[in-house]
Amino acid sequence: MTMTEFEIIDTKAQEAIAIRERVRVKDIPQVMGRMFGEIVPLLNGEVQCCGPPFTFYHSWSGDETDMEVGFPVSGKGISKGRVRPFVLPAGKAVMAMHIGPYENLVDTYNKMMEWMKVKGLQPADHMWEEYLNGPDDTPMDKLMTKLIWPIR
Repeated sequence: MTMTEFEIIDTKAQEAIAIRERVRVKDIPQVMGRMFGEIVPLLNGEVQCCGPPFTFYHSWSGDETDMEVGFPVSGKGISKGRVRPFVLPAGKAVMAMHIGPYENLVDTYNKMMEWMKVKGLQPADHMWEEYLNGPDDTPMDKLMTKLIWPIR
């Protein structure tokens, strides 16, 4: 099931820590797990998490994406190993809530693109997802993913 109600929101800049990598689309789930695994130990004292984990897509082309996986933090981010400070950007964006398996996210993104086209909105080259719950403790059909796609 996907929610297809879209709204225009104003995002605020948010300090974060993240790891950036160019990834083949078919490898995203495994790579994301590894990346989150590198960051989580830093959240036990070195920085304080203040929101849901995210994946920021800098670009998407064919079967490859340039993505950044991370967590919002209170205060400034830190650099340690591959982890670097990152800022989720401020600005106008279209937001949707996807409910269901991650493999169906593309359906919500496609509906989002159609909605923006009808409204005459120009999507930015980047977008991000916030994971409000996770597959470790939530059935796949109840996973909640907030999609945020900035507009120009």
